[in-house]
Amino acid sequence: MSKEFLNFAEISKAVLFQDLLDILNIPYKQKKGELHGDGFIVNIDKNLFFMPKNDAVKGSPINFLAYYRNLDLRTAAEELKNHFLKKEKEPKREIPNLTLEWHEYIVKRGISREIAQEYEVGYVKQRSVIAGRIAFKIYDHTGKHIGYIGYKPEDDSWFYPKGFKRPLFGVYRLKETKYVIVTVDPFDALKIASLGLRQVVSLLANSMTSEQEEQLKRFKYILLFHKEPENIVNRLCKTSFIKAPELSKSLKELTDQKLLNMIKPS
Repeated sequence: MSKEFLNFAEISKAVLFQDLLDILNIPYKQKKGELHGDGFIVNIDKNLFFMPKNDAVKGSPINFLAYYRNLDLRTAAEELKNHFLKKEKEPKREIPNLTLEWHEYIVKRGISREIAQEYEVGYVKQRSVIAGRIAFKIYDHTGKHIGYIGYKPEDDSWFYPKGFKRPLFGVYRLKETKYVIVTVDPFDALKIASLGLRQVVSLLANSMTSEQEEQLKRFKYILLFHKEPENIVNRLCKTSFIKAPELSKSLKELTDQKLLNMIKPS
């Protein structure tokens, strides 16, 4: 079977370094026409990078991803093409209205029944692509239902529908824009909501999308819970006062009181 033709030049031109670094959650700072990261510099106009201490490593976004992920060039090019260039053409299908049932794992994550019902989270038994998982009913920032994501406690795996674009989970519920608490994992967001702190949202992943960034810029104060927060902090600090406490443990390992102390230090 012949391999798919890859136009390396087209891919390299189409993928901007800033977008790639944001997807990879790699921190950088912009200095005039350059992006400066840990050990590398990107020329924005040329869309090329180099490493001052390693002349052998340089080139396009394809070269960068191959180096960063230890991939061959073809595999790196395929990943970039699939992520940035391919547009899925799927028939419009009606999103089902799934029955979300209570599950013991939800309470293990410190989430009350009231919050699980309010945020529409629960176990799916009925026939669907998300059956056998704990599903989160997902809305965009306007409050439109756009689908479900699912989590399987048995193997710690997440399911995202094909072509799913991550919104800022829970943001449509917030009316106040003075402050917001941001988590990576939606379970953590609901744990915080269960403690009575409703100004909370989730990125649904380690990275922050451009749309999520625009939504977060509306808030004056941001408390970010993230083990590698620097990329997100650099992007939001120009518009908001953002604090990201160092995390020695994941939020699910913290007691309610320790978590409250991090949010509301005495």
